[in-house]
Amino acid sequence: MPDHPKDDPTVALFGRRKKKDLFEEDLLSLDGEGTDAPRPEPAEGEPGVDRDWVRAEDGPYDHGEWPELDGRLDLGALRVPIARGMQIRLDLEQGTGRPIGVTLTFGASHAQLQAFAAPRSFGLWDELRPEIARGLVDTGGAAEVVQGAMGKELKARMPGRAPDGRVSFQPARFIGVDGPRWFLRVVVNGPAAGDEKQLRAILSVLRRTVVVRGDEPRPPREVLTLTPPKGFEEAMAKEAQARQARLQREREAEVARVAAKTQVLRTGDATGVAGVGVGQGAGQGAAQVAQGGQAAPADQTADPASAPQGQQEQSPVRDLPTPEPELTDAPKAPTNPDFQ
Repeated sequence: MPDHPKDDPTVALFGRRKKKDLFEEDLLSLDGEGTDAPRPEPAEGEPGVDRDWVRAEDGPYDHGEWPELDGRLDLGALRVPIARGMQIRLDLEQGTGRPIGVTLTFGASHAQLQAFAAPRSFGLWDELRPEIARGLVDTGGAAEVVQGAMGKELKARMPGRAPDGRVSFQPARFIGVDGPRWFLRVVVNGPAAGDEKQLRAILSVLRRTVVVRGDEPRPPREVLTLTPPKGFEEAMAKEAQARQARLQREREAEVARVAAKTQVLRTGDATGVAGVGVGQGAGQGAAQVAQGGQAAPADQTADPASAPQGQQEQSPVRDLPTPEPELTDAPKAPTNPDFQ
């Protein structure tokens, strides 16, 4: 699973709000104007809480069930609703650079969505759950099957490395949804993986997501490639220019600071040798040092440039990351030998 550090140089299509919690009322309206297409009508009550969840009624939807875009972000195989405070990034496949997933960020929580082709006659989630669980256990983690709002889920503890080098475990939640000839896998990391209140915000977006599988034949478990939204490349280019300009300004400021300190050092040497100092006896002390004698008495004014390294003002140049889409090692669906 890819990491998602706070300083990750990806373009945020929607800004982050200050609070970490995001609720259903934060979703923008998805009601289309001037369309008479039939829509799935969910029953009353919250699915998975007040009643059983039914995918065809409660979502996520198939393109044939909800063909209109209705304000969603068009990513090709996925159409994702827009929520205030939500950030979106594309996950790229190592080597090819093709988009194979999308990660939604809600405060400190992340949800990665990936769509796969599936057989017409049956779903994939029942056979993928034990495969994912075994993979987690084999790498030192843990997983258990629980009943979630959308059916059976995997609650997991994924091993990783803490800053001090020790092994640490992070909570994760795997959600699977079987649709008409497609399978949608969702991996939740962060506080929402264990906090049902924060998870509700992610589920609210997930239920309004539309999967566009297409009519072309595909082998089961093949990932459905995403496409960047309109204006994504332009936004990336602007972000790159802004970061490069900021880096250049910081470098120029560092050069100017070093040049100013160098000038102060040269001026101090010249006045010391000439016998002209800021404090009494400064010239004499400087001359003694220049001739190999003892340093000036402690009550003389010291040159700031001669202070110990730990006491000097430090302003190192920060090497800012290049604003390109991060290549991720987002896991693919395991290979099923029955379909080879």
